[in-house]
Amino acid sequence: MKIGILTFHFGYNYGGLLQAYGLQQYLASWGHNVKIINYIPPNVKHKTYARQLVSRNISTKHIRKIIKKKRFGSKYKNGFDLFRTNFLNLTEHYSYDELSEISDEFEAIIVGSDQIWNPGQHKLGSYFLSHLNKFNGKRISYSPCCAINSVQAENKNILINALNKFDAISVRNKETQDFVHKLIKQTPPIVVDPVLLWGFDELIQQEPEDPSSYILVYILGSEINGGHNKVIERIKSKYPEAQVISIIATEDKPQLFNWTNKTYWQATPVEWINLFYHAAFIYTDSFHGVLFSIKFAKPFLAYYADIKRRSRFIDLAKRFIPISDNIIDSYNDAEKKSAFEKAINYEELYKLLKPEVDRSISFLQESFVDSSTK
Repeated sequence: MKIGILTFHFGYNYGGLLQAYGLQQYLASWGHNVKIINYIPPNVKHKTYARQLVSRNISTKHIRKIIKKKRFGSKYKNGFDLFRTNFLNLTEHYSYDELSEISDEFEAIIVGSDQIWNPGQHKLGSYFLSHLNKFNGKRISYSPCCAINSVQAENKNILINALNKFDAISVRNKETQDFVHKLIKQTPPIVVDPVLLWGFDELIQQEPEDPSSYILVYILGSEINGGHNKVIERIKSKYPEAQVISIIATEDKPQLFNWTNKTYWQATPVEWINLFYHAAFIYTDSFHGVLFSIKFAKPFLAYYADIKRRSRFIDLAKRFIPISDNIIDSYNDAEKKSAFEKAINYEELYKLLKPEVDRSISFLQESFVDSSTK
């Protein structure tokens, strides 16, 4: 089957890029002809460093961050662009209008995963396939996330009409399940993120670049309530010989940490995944950071301080009890749960995870079956 994947493949975000690659590889392993639809929404804007530098009332710390982004940003982006060239099976570029002209290029289009159904994408409706009037193939959603269950009144009918045209809908978490039910009164199944479907063995380097033991820090959003310093001190008390290594996402909001022994300002996606694979412990506020920690059976501590990350983390904690104490909202919460002392029972976690993966695979398999043959 000719399958097109419409997702956030274009960003300079490790999790977003690797989930796209994971779904592509998994479907291709079934023998499908899979391509990532090379579409970038017109409302996606790239930031200009120079414009930020001339802004008024800018702090010295913020200027330092912008300088770091200016210094390392281009090499950071080059690593992502090279990965896309080498590992993603991309179509030619589609504009918003050209996307609406898709007719018989694909037998099925899958939208997902990542936060493709976030409020910023509702007006355009691209990731709901709302304006693909000429497309007669299967419309499938696999593991999309809405981030926040909120729809403005003027976009509601567009989304309802679009969702009702889907042949099969699945979502990534309870928040998005409620989002769909609120709109079309359907309760779609919750499936796992694509990174849990694919092994990524072809990207793993068995010999680590740095053979010493290290605590890996990968932080995208706001500081934890209680402070990173206190958290790192507690983690280091358990791993006294380990260095602290941080990965910085320069395209987002680069963090300036004074407690790291080594900082990766321009890690490629392959380097990123290997840093997770070889870490002794992981501290993160990234959803995909948690999933790769689980995938590689790593001790980890994950926190949420921003509302856009909250629902995904709470959903994981509720559905997978063995990691519930490792997902926190503050330093005090970690102490209350004894998160620094508790080891994750990965045997129990994988027992819970396996049926979730199996159901996700079944959803995909059944989505491609012609309704007349069911």
